[in-house]
Amino acid sequence: MNKIYTFLWLSMGLTTLLQALTHDITSQGAIPDDDGDDTVAIQQVIDACAAAGGGTVNFPAGTWHSGTVYLRSNVSIHLENGAIWRGVNAAEAFPPIEPRVKSREDLEPRPAFLYGYRVENVRIYGSGMIAPGGEHAIWKSDRDNVRYHERPFGIHLVESKHITVEGIRMENSAFWMQRYFLCDHVRLSDLTIYNHCNLNNDGIDIDGCHDVVIDNCIIDSSDDALVLKSEGLRTVEDVVISNCILSSHATPLKLGTGSVGGYKRVAISNIVIRSSKSPKMIHVHEAWGGLSGIDLLSVDGGILQDIQIDNVIMHGVETPFFIKLGNRHSEWEGKPDATPGRVENIVISNLTARDCGPISSAITGYPGHPVRGVRLSNIDITMRGKGPAGSAMEPVPEHSNHYPFNRMFKTDLPTYGLFLRHVENLRLENVRLSYTGMEQRHALWVEQARDVVFQGLELLAPVGENSWVQLHEATDVTFRNSNATREDVSLSATSGIHFLP
Repeated sequence: MNKIYTFLWLSMGLTTLLQALTHDITSQGAIPDDDGDDTVAIQQVIDACAAAGGGTVNFPAGTWHSGTVYLRSNVSIHLENGAIWRGVNAAEAFPPIEPRVKSREDLEPRPAFLYGYRVENVRIYGSGMIAPGGEHAIWKSDRDNVRYHERPFGIHLVESKHITVEGIRMENSAFWMQRYFLCDHVRLSDLTIYNHCNLNNDGIDIDGCHDVVIDNCIIDSSDDALVLKSEGLRTVEDVVISNCILSSHATPLKLGTGSVGGYKRVAISNIVIRSSKSPKMIHVHEAWGGLSGIDLLSVDGGILQDIQIDNVIMHGVETPFFIKLGNRHSEWEGKPDATPGRVENIVISNLTARDCGPISSAITGYPGHPVRGVRLSNIDITMRGKGPAGSAMEPVPEHSNHYPFNRMFKTDLPTYGLFLRHVENLRLENVRLSYTGMEQRHALWVEQARDVVFQGLELLAPVGENSWVQLHEATDVTFRNSNATREDVSLSATSGIHFLP
């Protein structure tokens, strides 16, 4: 009997403790569903919770409005089912915040809906919604994007640790929905993000962070859906992304374009990339199905190394994947001189792409700086036939210092399947390239290449007189167990080309 009383006493004590650690925003006068401004009340509750040693700030069901709110260490935000935290329709409620660390992206003050600098042990969770109010007319931006730095992030955390965001929905930020800059131990899970109200409507941006896990998210965005960036000198390291559904009018899954510090040890698996469900087009490139399904980019001097991507299904994008080493080398005051970057040890396996086109996948470096050590295995790509080759057969410019994306060379490439230039030590195993409709371009283009092996290559022949494969200035290239024979390959300034059973 004493054990029962002891258990009940402990349970009552724990309940009382949990209640004491939970602070409801109504305690400071926040009022739901009144179109008022609850900023002061919400901030007071968060600050009081932090001063008490931490706990949970609760948003009950209803619509709550605020401007910028500053997150605090050891404070969790809980959004109940039916709770909507919405940005007020007033630009002055979002003051510009001076950047604490300079980077390619952080050169001017800019606002945020939720902001935290050097906070720790922060959790935002529940089954409610964060809606920063990016659809308000005060944030409308034209195609020239002159208001780039005026529009607030949805969530912006800088140099923070042990951050968890899970379960909630997010909708319509004026700029990127979430940015984590120089943060460690970040966990983003079970998020549903819809961001289609303005230019630069990314879903998630991870910038210079370490120890990041992103899983079970559904993201549909006007701009890039899920992006790893390295806008400053710190690399992105030790990231796991899994079990996500991604849609975008730009690039659903990207490492880049900012690539100053670079990327190391990133594992990505079980991804579905599909066309956006948004009926409106805001992005300047107007790619309804998306530009590239996957971008892997290093153009600012950083290293892109030890990246593994497995089990991806995509549909409708212009280009299935685009891997680029370039020398844009963005500058800003105080940044050290850039050194040439590196792209090496990339593995992409078990990728299926359907109804894509017209721009082929590409792996390209620039003169004297090849992409090295890419492994492609079990790749099955079906493109929409372009029809007549036309201007696609003209020489492809380098443009290595341009903004890196699938259209950077020109609208089309001389191949429908895969364009390889400035590459070394590539291995492609069980790669199938085909098309629907009519296609006159080569299936495969290899230029300025050394030590390339195609094992089990299966190509659908183009219509007309163009060869299946074009090799130019290529050395030590082996075709093993391929349906492309010597007669199907055009050779120019090559040596060490082998066709094996």
